[in-house]
Amino acid sequence: MFNKKFRLCFSIIAVMALVFVNVPYAQAGQASGSYTYRVANSRGYYDRATAYTDTSAGWGNTDIYTSGYANVPAGHMGAASQLFRADGALCKSSAMLYNSSSSSTLSVSTDRQTGSVGYYSVGIATYYNGSGYDNYFTKASPTVYLSSPYFAALQVPESLLQENVNDQTYGSAYVAQVTGNMPELVSAVATDGTLGYVYSEDLQFATPSNPEEALALNAQAATNPTIPVYAVDGTTIVGTFQFTTEIVSK
Repeated sequence: MFNKKFRLCFSIIAVMALVFVNVPYAQAGQASGSYTYRVANSRGYYDRATAYTDTSAGWGNTDIYTSGYANVPAGHMGAASQLFRADGALCKSSAMLYNSSSSSTLSVSTDRQTGSVGYYSVGIATYYNGSGYDNYFTKASPTVYLSSPYFAALQVPESLLQENVNDQTYGSAYVAQVTGNMPELVSAVATDGTLGYVYSEDLQFATPSNPEEALALNAQAATNPTIPVYAVDGTTIVGTFQFTTEIVSK
C-alpha cells in the first residue's frame, strides 16, 4: 500500500504528466503551424506562422507562397508576424509588409525577444481580392521552449476575460482563441520589458484599397512605429511597444 507522502508525490507527477501531454511544444529550434489555403481574386495562397528560438531569444515569422509558385503583381499579398511569450503576452510584432515586386513568396519576421523561456507565433496575412483586401490570422505555431517543457506547466496562457475599474475587458490575445472575443486591452511587453496592456485597436493595421496604397504603407513600416503600453486601468502609460520588421523575402 502506498504511504501518504508517496501517494501525494505520485499524484503531482501524474498531474504534471497530463499537463505535458496536452501542451504542444518543441525545444530550441523552430515550430510551425500548418499551412492554410486561401483564395483571393482567383489566385491561391498558403500562409503559416513559425516560432524560432536559439539559446537566448525567440522570434516569429510569417511566410506565404502562391499556388504553383505563380508570381503575383506587387502589392497583392501582405504579411505581419507576432511573437507571444508562452504565458500569452505579446512581446514582438512586425508591421504589415506587402510584396514590393512581382513574386510568388513573402516572408516577414519580428525582431528578437529575450527574457522568456518559451514563445509561440501568430501571423496575419492579407490578399488583394480585386476591389480590396481579405485579412486572415494564421494558425498559431506550437510553443518553442529554450530549455525544458517543464516550464509549459508554469506558463499556460490566461484564458479568462476580465474587466478593469473602467469596465474595459483585458487579458491575453489567447483569450480570442478560446472565447472568440478579443479583449479591449491585450497583455503586451513594452520595449523596456515592462508588462502592461495595449489597446487591441492599436494593433490593427491600416487596410489599403488597392496595391498602390499597399506599397505606400511599406514606407510606414520602415519607420518602426510605436504605440503606448498602459497599466491595467487603460489610462496610465507605462511604456511603449514598437513594431519592428525583419524582411526575409519579398
